[in-house]
Amino acid sequence: MSAVLRKAEDVASAHVRVHRCPSCAGGLDARPGALVCIACGAAYSLQDGIARFGDGGTAAPGFDASYFELLSKVEDEQFWFVSRRELILESLRRHVPDLTERPLYDIGCGPGGLLSFLARNGVPIAGACDSFHEALAFARKRIDAPFAQVPGDAPPPLIPGQRMLGMFDVLEHLDDDEATLRWAAAVLEPGGILVVTVPAHPFLFDEADVLAFHRRRYRRRDLGDRMKRAGFELRLLTHFMSPLVPMLMAARPIGRVLRGKGKTAADQRKAEMGVTPVLNSFMRGVLALERRALRAARMPFGTSLLAVAARSGAAPA
Repeated sequence: MSAVLRKAEDVASAHVRVHRCPSCAGGLDARPGALVCIACGAAYSLQDGIARFGDGGTAAPGFDASYFELLSKVEDEQFWFVSRRELILESLRRHVPDLTERPLYDIGCGPGGLLSFLARNGVPIAGACDSFHEALAFARKRIDAPFAQVPGDAPPPLIPGQRMLGMFDVLEHLDDDEATLRWAAAVLEPGGILVVTVPAHPFLFDEADVLAFHRRRYRRRDLGDRMKRAGFELRLLTHFMSPLVPMLMAARPIGRVLRGKGKTAADQRKAEMGVTPVLNSFMRGVLALERRALRAARMPFGTSLLAVAARSGAAPA
C-alpha cells in the first residue's frame, strides 16, 4: 500500500471516529470517496480529507473568498494572530492540566493557522470544520486531520463524548450563540473543555464588524453568563489585546473620514491585516508584556475576550 493511500485511509478512519450522520445521527462507514451512514444510507463526499456535510457550496454571496488567501499569508506573522495564538496556548497549558490527553476539535478553523500552531506545540487534534471550502482547502495543506464542511450556522455532526472544543472568533458570527453553547455542552464529555475567543466591547462595533459578518461584540459579564447558563464552569475569563482599545478608538473614526474620500471598509480591513515590520515587531513586544501580566491578573479591558471552561461536573481546576 502506498504512503498516500495509507494516509487517506487514516484520515477517513479519523472521520468515522469523530463525525456521525447529520441526517439521523447514525454511525459512518468510510468508503472510497465518501462517508456513508450505516443507519440511513446517506452518503457524504470525502475528497482530500474534507467531508462535505454542507450543500457543497463555497463562500456566501457578498463574502470575499480571497480573504482566506490573505489570512493564510499573514496569520503566521501579523501581531494580532501571533499574539492571540500564543495566549491561547499558554492559557490551555495553565488551565487544562491534562491537555495532552484532550484532542481539540476546532469549530470554524478558517485556513488553519491557529490549528496547525497548536498541533506543532503538542495539542492533540481531533478534527476541524468550517462553512467555507476555500478555508478548508488551505487548512488541509497545513495539517493532516479530518476536516468537515458544514452549512451556514449549523454545528458539525460530532459524536458525543468530545474531550475539547475550540470556537476561536466564531460565536460573534452566529444568530443564536446560546444555542451553540448548549450544543457544545451536549457533545462534550462531563468535564470536557470549551475554549472561546470573541471580540469585546459593544461600543467598538462599527462598519468593520459588519464587513466581517459579526452579529455582536461581547461584554465580559455577558459572555460569562451565557456560558454558565449553557452548563459550563469557567476556569478563565479575561480581556486581552488591551493596547488595541485606544488604537481602535482612534483608527475607526479616521477610517470613516477616509471612506468619505473613496476608501472602503474593505480597504480599511485589509490595511488592519497588513504586516508593517517595525510596527509589527513593536506590537508583538507590547502584547508579550500583556501575556506576562495576564499570568498574575485579569485584564479589565481589551478588544477581545478569552474563556476556558469545563462542562459542569468537572473537578475544580
